[in-house]
Amino acid sequence: MTLKMNSMKSLRVLTLLLLAMLAILFFFSCESENDIGSGEGKGGSLARFTFLKGYLYIVDDVSLKTFDISNPDNPELVGTTEIGSGVETIFPYENYLFIGTQWGMFIYSVENSPVPVFLSNFEHSYACDPVVVSGNYAYVTLRSGTSCQSGFDRMEVIDVSDLRNPRLLNTLGMQNPHGLAVSDTLLFVCEGDYGFKVFNIKQKNNPVEIAYYDSIPSYDVIANYGRKELIITGKKGIFQYDFSNPYEMKQLSKILSLQANEE
Repeated sequence: MTLKMNSMKSLRVLTLLLLAMLAILFFFSCESENDIGSGEGKGGSLARFTFLKGYLYIVDDVSLKTFDISNPDNPELVGTTEIGSGVETIFPYENYLFIGTQWGMFIYSVENSPVPVFLSNFEHSYACDPVVVSGNYAYVTLRSGTSCQSGFDRMEVIDVSDLRNPRLLNTLGMQNPHGLAVSDTLLFVCEGDYGFKVFNIKQKNNPVEIAYYDSIPSYDVIANYGRKELIITGKKGIFQYDFSNPYEMKQLSKILSLQANEE
């Protein structure tokens, strides 16, 4: 019985992951040629891999691996960068990679070399830690629960204008924050089973909550500013929203998880 339950759970997770990949491919299929040519991969803040400047970067629990994918049929490992334990997420911005770990945020440069060069790290207490970046500001969510029992539930705003010396600017209390995304003057934050929040960040260092959707359980989000659309993933499935009016987002489509279909 236990084996059957575990198998069903694994099948549900696999199905949701496959659906997420299909949804993301569809979501960005109409991107402009300029966006496609930028060489930067678009993904959620909980991603463990990304594309930047013609290279594939993958994080595991302790390191960051660089692959040359100029020949897609034969990707070549060109370097492994040791980071330390608790590595969780990777986010690309311009010529830099921001690595979220359970101990803090690490910043690496790929400006002059495809193999990342360490610039700095910003330490915090033990917590799960996705990160996104917009201009000179990084937004980090820290959450307790699962493997992060001793963590805190909050969002931090970090000044990264000096990439070698990031500084904490602001801290906001949250419920159980997961993934997040930035689109111009809006910051979207997933609150797990508690819902989904939208912040105004016209003042980049001072996010102001402007909308709270407690009926949208959410784990990660991808924003497409040009189309004013979001893809939100959660335990109920994958949902596409129009955020032209962030105070009243409109659902455009959905792919329900097996669990949601059975409820």
